[in-house]
This record gives sequence, structure tokens and C-alpha cells, in this order.
Amino acid sequence: MIEHIKLRKYNNNDYTFVYEIKKNAYKKYVEQCWGVYVEEEQQEYFKNFINQVKENAYIIQYDNKNIGFYNGKILKNGNYEIGNICIVPEYQGKGIGTKILKGILEKYSNTNIEIQYFKQNPVGILYERLGFEKSGETNFHYQMIKYKTVK
Repeated sequence: MIEHIKLRKYNNNDYTFVYEIKKNAYKKYVEQCWGVYVEEEQQEYFKNFINQVKENAYIIQYDNKNIGFYNGKILKNGNYEIGNICIVPEYQGKGIGTKILKGILEKYSNTNIEIQYFKQNPVGILYERLGFEKSGETNFHYQMIKYKTVK
């Protein structure tokens, strides 16, 4: 299955799909952190978010079916920041997110790679397994870094 995974650039037709996949991925964490998920506020937040990241955003596809979303960018300090990797529920647990993540690590192995995630999200175990180290935290997120591969 994962050999049929590919990325394509985000376009404006993907707006609703990406909103729904992010909502599905993060709603429970938003509620745990802030007590409530206010749909109108989240839609406004998302509109601002997608306008900032759409140039560096991708749709994850399996056999040309949209199954996920990924975004990342080079930071001013030269590090690469992974913003989001979200997979629709029926495709989770199949190694797709790990494959995308490993592809990013390979592509950007010549720089440090940063990521953050909600403290309640168990994904930190995967990040540690792939070589990320905790580098900080906020009230709601852990921050991690994977240092560039020295060749």
C-alpha cells in the first residue's frame, strides 16, 4: 500500500478537505487545551493558517485519492520545520505518516528539522524513534529537533 503514496501541491480546491482533516486530527486536543472547540473561531484560524502555508503545502494521495495533508518550510535560521502531517482515520496506522516523515527526513537531512505536537498526542514516540530529541515546550506543545546528518 505505502508504495502507492505520493504528494501533490495543495490548491484552493483542497481547502475544505484540509480543514476537515485538520479538524478531525486536532479537535480533541483543542478541547483538552482550551476547553471548547468554537467552529467559527477555528474556521477563521484555519483561513489565516492556510493562506500562510499554502505555498509549502501538499495533499497526501493513495492511488490518486486524497488521504492526508502535509506542510513544512525552511525557517529563517535555516532549519526545516514540519508543520502538520495529518492522515484521514481510515488510512491511519498503516505506515503512511511514517513514510511521509521518513521522506522529509531524507530530503532535508542536510539541515536540522523541527517539529512540535500537542502534549496529549502520542506521536512523540514515533518522533523519538526517528531520531528527534525534545528541545522545548510551551503550555500545550512539546517541541523536538532532529539534528542534521553529518556526512
